[in-house]
Amino acid sequence: MTAAGPTLCPFALVTGVACPLCGMTRALLHLAQGDLAGAVAYHPLVLVVVAVAVVAVVLRATGRRWPAFARGLPAVIAVAVLFVGTWVVRLATSSLPPV
Repeated sequence: MTAAGPTLCPFALVTGVACPLCGMTRALLHLAQGDLAGAVAYHPLVLVVVAVAVVAVVLRATGRRWPAFARGLPAVIAVAVLFVGTWVVRLATSSLPPV
């Protein structure tokens, strides 16, 4: 189990509410320890982040580039909508990680 540490998120420190990315570090730590349920509980998009990181490493190692649809502002907007949408659902269901 990961130990609780101090909150470093400026959004959480000012508002007292976890931001759309809050819990991701703890989720990655739980995943690294083999605790899939704990990882997803801290942030449901942890597996998406890991999958994107693995694809990025493979693309770089093979000298390939991301497909055109996955580059640029539209991709950034899509990721932001995914994270904010997940945050809104977690906020509405009181399932945000502790601050």
